[in-house]
Amino acid sequence: MFKFRKTVVLATAGMSILLALAGCGAEKKTQINTTDGITNILDYVTVDFNGKNGEGTAFVNVDYDGMETEMVGGKEKIEELDELGDLTELTKYINAVSSISVSIDKNKELSNGDEVVVSVTYDETAAESAGVVFGDETSKSFEVKGLKK
Repeated sequence: MFKFRKTVVLATAGMSILLALAGCGAEKKTQINTTDGITNILDYVTVDFNGKNGEGTAFVNVDYDGMETEMVGGKEKIEELDELGDLTELTKYINAVSSISVSIDKNKELSNGDEVVVSVTYDETAAESAGVVFGDETSKSFEVKGLKK
């Protein structure tokens, strides 16, 4: 019974992700590059800065849907995934993305012109199991701007 329940939960989760990836009319900000075989995690990371100069905060955003779309091979490839057997492949990608951890070196008391560094780590075994290459870039600097005077 537990095995059946686990299969149903995985199938439901996979189909939900598949529907989300297939596009619910949302426009993607990131250009998806499926030709080089490398998914650079930091290409899908942005940082929003809010607050007053000297008291600013940073919030890291990750476009997981865009990243998963690139990993699968593009929107066309996702639309081809329509059988239950395809969920096994999709689950591997989900596990790889779920293993990603993002951190920022400083996220408060920021001033315009400051630099913050976002770093990423991931489970190499999960990435390898999915056949995903995340590339060598593990950190990226962002300049603080747009804080109120």
